[in-house]
Amino acid sequence: MDSIIMEKKNKQEIIKFITRVNILLTACLISLPLKGQLSFQSDTLKIQELIITTKQITSEQPGFKFYSIDSVQLKAYSLSSLTEVLNATTPLFIKYYGSGGSATSSFRGTSAGHTQITWNGININDPMLGQSDFSLIPSGMIDNVMISFGGASMDLGTGAIGGIINLENEPSWKKQALFDVTLGAGSFGRYTGLVRVNTGSDYFQSVTKAYLNASRNDFPYFDIKALPEPLWEHRTNNQMFQKSFMQELYLGKSENLLSARFWYQSATRDLPGSTLYGYSGEKQSDESLRSLINYNFVMRKQEYFTTIAWLSTKLNYTSELYSIDSRNKANTLVFKGGITTPLGQFARLKIVLSDEFNIIESNNYNESIKHNNASVTLSAERKKGKRFGAVILLRETLDDNSLMVPDFSAGFEFRLISGEDHYLKWNVARNSKIPSLNDCYWNPGGNPDLKNEYAYSFELGYKMDQKISSSLNIGTEVSLFSNYIKDMIQWQQGESSYWIPDNISSANTSGLESSISFRYSVSRFLLNFNAGYSYVRAVSKESETPGRQLIYIPKNQGNGSLQIGYKKLYSIWLTDFTGRTFITADNVDYLPGYTVNKVIGGIKIDLRKCVLDLNFKIENLFNVNYQTIEFYPQPGRSFFMTLSFQLRKQ
Repeated sequence: MDSIIMEKKNKQEIIKFITRVNILLTACLISLPLKGQLSFQSDTLKIQELIITTKQITSEQPGFKFYSIDSVQLKAYSLSSLTEVLNATTPLFIKYYGSGGSATSSFRGTSAGHTQITWNGININDPMLGQSDFSLIPSGMIDNVMISFGGASMDLGTGAIGGIINLENEPSWKKQALFDVTLGAGSFGRYTGLVRVNTGSDYFQSVTKAYLNASRNDFPYFDIKALPEPLWEHRTNNQMFQKSFMQELYLGKSENLLSARFWYQSATRDLPGSTLYGYSGEKQSDESLRSLINYNFVMRKQEYFTTIAWLSTKLNYTSELYSIDSRNKANTLVFKGGITTPLGQFARLKIVLSDEFNIIESNNYNESIKHNNASVTLSAERKKGKRFGAVILLRETLDDNSLMVPDFSAGFEFRLISGEDHYLKWNVARNSKIPSLNDCYWNPGGNPDLKNEYAYSFELGYKMDQKISSSLNIGTEVSLFSNYIKDMIQWQQGESSYWIPDNISSANTSGLESSISFRYSVSRFLLNFNAGYSYVRAVSKESETPGRQLIYIPKNQGNGSLQIGYKKLYSIWLTDFTGRTFITADNVDYLPGYTVNKVIGGIKIDLRKCVLDLNFKIENLFNVNYQTIEFYPQPGRSFFMTLSFQLRKQ
């Protein structure tokens, strides 16, 4: 495929060629994997399963690092945003503007723009901003989360130099009806609810979800920089109202699967502003409609898939004090398809073609903008077999009429002990990121002549998953990584009064990530312990202060959780540690480190056809005063109660 593209001298012919192939592959469609669920109790219902083999959106390539958050972990956060889940269970640094405020992540010292959020394999980052707001994604709408670190992201998308967070929805294929309602109420005027209805048979499944969240967020905080002396204040003008609805339909037989998913959500927020400048009458409303149609089938040992997606988003922002009325609308059409064919017993070849077309209307642009991004990806993978696995990936991208330098990744995995899950991993990658549309077209300041950012990344790791006995399982993983990012885009003060973006910087991020897990289960008792630590050194190579840590990227971060379940009772203790975070380029000013603890206790009562789950949560147990962004305080100790009722009918 690469040789065909290189022979095309006329760029318009390249576009026509890729488009024709995409249309041809649109006749094929995608499937989702099936996965079991864990529980505190051993009351598993034995049913006949329908097995769908293709796992295009969740493939774990040899040599790369992945992390999965399953439905059991998400269940504990079903009434919370994705922000809380990622903060408690992953080594990512989550930067957020207080309760109800926007939230973004940092992968291994990279910026929020280097993180990509995908929904069942489709990029849902805002094309204008080039990033996503985690606070607007309810965890209860998602079944699983797959996190791909560094070069592992290239199997699923482009431009995610830090990594990809893939939100997955999948059917259970149980021949039963399920009605599940979860209600919650807590401190600072927070009320929320989630309803889920599953119906279907061995070959058809329907899943309906609805979510509501309302909160005043009027929490007290201690203002240490208040004059003439520190004092207690209340956060005001911080209300939020959010609603979300999702419909999933699945039709499957043997190795074929047709699926359709529709996701609508909206949110309105008052933005209280920083404690330094106060409230300026800021309000923001977000609205989105996402739709996916997938189909997958297997023929003669070859797997075919395709996806058609339409995404529509609106973001309106107003400020009374500064007389701002920003109105933005984006429509995105995505075609994605491909084929996977076996190469012998352990190897396979995969070709994926993707085309993403954006139409932007904004009163912050001089005119409507149309932008097209197409790519072809070729990867060859050798499965693990007895001792080792390897993968190599090549991608060519056409950004509007500009053909980019090809990207690549390669990974290798070796089983150290025959028959045991002890693996040595190594990978290398070159990944490029296209500037966001705001970088190019914002008025005033946009720079359409920006070059693409690109990065070379390296990683060496060890992973072990050892079953000590039928009751005890231990796992650990250690990764050393390094990223060298060139032509980083930064906004800076121009000759005029406004700021402009330019390719003025390069950076090196390196460090270590480690984790350990311990699971002991016997009879009706469960003990589950998880802990992780990451060290990140992120420095700018071209600035007035070279060698200094980049702002808002902590060097040290860790988290841990201890879960204990006995019969109908369960409890969870979670700890999140974040070290000192610099807020100025010279590393003089910083936010102090903090440790936040959370406890959850509950009881789960199974009455055959219905299940009651009542739990009580205390967040920020020791009432720690902390900030992740300067002048945006976080809530102190708070309480939240959840009642879940689940009714099953065969």
